[in-house]
Amino acid sequence: MNKKELLTPTITVKEVLDRHPKVLQVFMDTGLLCVGCPAEAFHTLADVAREYNIDLNQLLQRIYRAIEDDIVQLGLSSQKRDIQNGI
Repeated sequence: MNKKELLTPTITVKEVLDRHPKVLQVFMDTGLLCVGCPAEAFHTLADVAREYNIDLNQLLQRIYRAIEDDIVQLGLSSQKRDIQNGI
């Protein structure tokens, strides 16, 4: 996800996990049983929030944080690799 891509309540769980596998931890930490559920292919984040009676905005924020952390880690890994390669 680039910085301008926005998550919307209508994105499916599968789409989020396909793009950002590390978001899996958000679902696990929140106690959401979406991962591996046959409905993940068509359940949206709004569906999940409604089904589990959680605040949609809080869920989106947790997902954004996980994605941002992943982007930062990727950036640091890339910089470290460049330094090691003398770039």
